[in-house]
Amino acid sequence: MASKPSPSSPHAHSALVQSAVPPRDEESAAEYNTGGYLQVKVDDTFKDGRYIVVRKLGWGHFSTVWLVKDTKCLRHSALKVVKSAGRYAETARDEIKLLKQIQDTSPEHVGRAHVVSFLDSFTHTSSTGAHVCITFEPLGENLLALIEKNRRKGVAPCLVKCIARQLLLGLQYLHEECDLVHTDIKPENILMSIPDVELHIADQLSNSPTPQTYKLAIPPAARARRTSAIPTHVAPGPARSVQIFESQPLRSPSRHNLLSASSSGSISSLAFTPRSPTTTAPTTPSTSLGSAMSKLKISPAAAPDAGPSGSAPGSAGSDDGPTVLEVQVKGKAPKPTGPSLLSRTAPPREARSRSRASFDEDESSSRDSSLSPVSIKIADLGNATPSKRHYTEDIQTRQYRSPEAILGRADWGCAVDVWSAACVVFELLTAEYLFEPQGQGQLFSKDDDHMAQIIELLGDLPASAKQGGRYARELFDSQGGLRYIKHLKPWPLNRVMREKYLFGTEDADALCAFLEPMLEVDFHKRARAGEMCTHPWLDVDWEREAAQLDKVNW
Repeated sequence: MASKPSPSSPHAHSALVQSAVPPRDEESAAEYNTGGYLQVKVDDTFKDGRYIVVRKLGWGHFSTVWLVKDTKCLRHSALKVVKSAGRYAETARDEIKLLKQIQDTSPEHVGRAHVVSFLDSFTHTSSTGAHVCITFEPLGENLLALIEKNRRKGVAPCLVKCIARQLLLGLQYLHEECDLVHTDIKPENILMSIPDVELHIADQLSNSPTPQTYKLAIPPAARARRTSAIPTHVAPGPARSVQIFESQPLRSPSRHNLLSASSSGSISSLAFTPRSPTTTAPTTPSTSLGSAMSKLKISPAAAPDAGPSGSAPGSAGSDDGPTVLEVQVKGKAPKPTGPSLLSRTAPPREARSRSRASFDEDESSSRDSSLSPVSIKIADLGNATPSKRHYTEDIQTRQYRSPEAILGRADWGCAVDVWSAACVVFELLTAEYLFEPQGQGQLFSKDDDHMAQIIELLGDLPASAKQGGRYARELFDSQGGLRYIKHLKPWPLNRVMREKYLFGTEDADALCAFLEPMLEVDFHKRARAGEMCTHPWLDVDWEREAAQLDKVNW
């Protein structure tokens, strides 16, 4: 367990409501066996008393995340406490290496401000093993929460443009300065920064309700049998219990607070005829900072289909397969289960291009960021990998997966993040996935349907792009056609925006001019993040568009 609080702890006398009812939205008590989570309570201390636990922010398959007071630096941090099993510790140590690399690389780059800041790491030893701990800057809700709150009409275009520019600047920094591919860009992994964060946290702590806690019995760990015929009998040990705290993520600042901070300079599927019923969106395994910053809801009925597996970090769920994570937004209708959208590497760096892009970005950033009503940060670097030396070839969450990843190619690079970013922008605008493939039993797989949706929306892949992947022959026949889905219904993106989402012709043309270069099916020709962050579509006419912010649910 974490170190006990001292009598002088500022939170030592917190009153807690007890409940024997198992929580629906929190981690399982079974995961507190050896190799699992560390038992943490409010007022526990870490690193010789430096960090004092204030509240639980959330949890994921790999870790729990806590708001802590740093008594050395006199500030708050987000503390991620990783499970103690070796595979989790190894993944966490890999993430720390990447975070330190980012921390030491080009801190003056304009995109650095849009990547989460790593603060500290250490190992905490307890009776359940050694737990790797990482501290980050505290952040607000992720973009999935923003989408859920604006499910009816989507997020205001002017706000989406601000987010898109910052996302692309952050990706340009990762790609060009750090030579890293994130590999899991999605709304859950993009978090809102909090200006005047200490004042915001003080307000949250003074106005938040007392957290609910659950004292639950820890079931015995499952033991493997030595043979199929002779079971191993384990004598029952003393009963153990754990106190599980309710997650209380930091709410994102209100629009008023964001605009006040901005003005003071603090803030630098498409619906084809469905081939099968839709299901809740699975997620790619992650190290859970982004997911844990928002309250998570386990959805065990959803079929697992996340990307990375094996040594990659996992999403909340069992080791046999990823479990779905959904942000639960109180008072909002659940995500619709009807048809969704489309029933739904980068070239070598060139110094000349990079310097020109950096100049353009500085100019555009100064033109736009002073009025930006929000600042975002890319989080969850646990799946990141060098662009040429991949840690795994199984990348990207299903809905944001690029054609080259679906084909199983090994020569992908930074362009996979650009594809995912385009999917995120579309989802922010429409509150629907750009692609949500569904398998249909023995007839075709999700990969088949995913590729069909891509071709219907964006046109066929060139012959060269269909070759060389592990799954190319499973997806395409010898003539280059889809092997299992023969009848396609083309519906180009421009028509979709006009016919389904009722965009005007001018607005649809402008949006497609921005999205289509990022959705180029041949990844060798796909636009780079640094090129796209200066695109005209991202420019906001605040005199004309600022009124849109009144309709945003924060």
